[in-house]
Amino acid sequence: MTLRGAATRPGLTRALTRLALPVVLANVAQTLMGLVDTLMVGQLGAAPLAAVGVATLVFSAVASSLKSYDVAVQTHTAHRVGEGNDGDVGPVLATGLALALLLGAVSTAVLLRWPAAPLALLSDDPDVRRLGGDYLRTRVPGMTAFMAFFILRSAFDGIGWTRVGMAVGIGMNVVNAVLNWGLIFGRLGLPRLEVAGAGLASTVSSLLAVLALVAVALRPRVRKRFRLLRRDGLRPDLVGPLTRTAWPAGVQVLGALLAVLVFFAILGRISTVAVAAGNVVLRIAALSFMPAIGMGVAVQTAVGQALGASDPRSAVRTARRGVGLSMIGMGLFGIVFLVAPGRLMGLFATDPVVVAAGVPILRLMGLVQVFDAVGLTLAGALRGAGATRIVMLVDVISAWGFFLPSAWYFGVHRGGGLNGAWIGVLLWFSLYAVGMAWWFLRHDWSANEVTRA
Repeated sequence: MTLRGAATRPGLTRALTRLALPVVLANVAQTLMGLVDTLMVGQLGAAPLAAVGVATLVFSAVASSLKSYDVAVQTHTAHRVGEGNDGDVGPVLATGLALALLLGAVSTAVLLRWPAAPLALLSDDPDVRRLGGDYLRTRVPGMTAFMAFFILRSAFDGIGWTRVGMAVGIGMNVVNAVLNWGLIFGRLGLPRLEVAGAGLASTVSSLLAVLALVAVALRPRVRKRFRLLRRDGLRPDLVGPLTRTAWPAGVQVLGALLAVLVFFAILGRISTVAVAAGNVVLRIAALSFMPAIGMGVAVQTAVGQALGASDPRSAVRTARRGVGLSMIGMGLFGIVFLVAPGRLMGLFATDPVVVAAGVPILRLMGLVQVFDAVGLTLAGALRGAGATRIVMLVDVISAWGFFLPSAWYFGVHRGGGLNGAWIGVLLWFSLYAVGMAWWFLRHDWSANEVTRA
């Protein structure tokens, strides 16, 4: 579905919800499957669990940063659809996919050649390094498939077909869980590969997901309408515009991942309990972000289509409606965080000391849910306009300029412990929301960032 004209009709709320809900469901499924993976590897012992955690961080830091072309592909696709130039979607996808796969192939070769180098920076334990290397040797070959999945999904999201990504994404995570069970423990007639099996399961499931999306793209009506996956699809003139839209998103993802890594190092200076409780609270909070993240994707598509149709008023109206819906969704999570933090902590932690430490900071998270909704949704609106550099700058400055210094100052220097360190988290989310709102309100929506790129 597209949103042409929907911003002027009462059906805008339903249209945005239909776009956002599949993204939310796919992301929730991925988060839950990640928890299942952790539980499975955790049965092998502490060292394998730590190794997979560290190695996954390395893989995510590289792959998630390089796959930022998905933001560019979604935004440029939405603009083409809004303009009524459906046939230009194919070249956008082909060019973005080629760029991402080129970067993925180079990164794959480097990581396979020196898998232990990044692990040495994150762990002093020789067992963790060895097992982490085993994981990367089977996970890294799937990097190009991982990136291709997100690039292909972003094209369908930009068209407005978010259900395609949802169906394939959920299927990918189910396959990953089944293969994990078989390859980690030697079930279903598969070899017992333990940590290496976890990496191989993710690689195979990513490849199958790509094949599923390609099958959708090659359906005759779809391929003909959008000129998808054609031999003449590569467009050198799109390399610059796509890269200018994509690179800030990559820097933003990498900056956020590194900031969280440093934050956990700060928590480690406080206590092991602080690390454990902080990890649990952030996992719970990740679920609460899903309504706004899904709505942000929907708003990104809607704003891109509206600006492509030269209708900036609809872009503004759509973004504001999306913010309202996100505030409702995340506000409900906030109420639960405030009312029943102990029960939520008990679902993810059995140690009463960890639960007790997490209760007050989970309550604090409840207080900023509405701010998170504003920031995450308006970030989607700005990306839809092509203003990815603004989103990146606000996030990186608020994270490295305020989040980490205040977390160290209040948590370690002033002896505030976990509660003091969490002031930094609240500052990060709040300042990000304020920055997004300020840029959104002052932005000249008649200026098409994508066209000018």
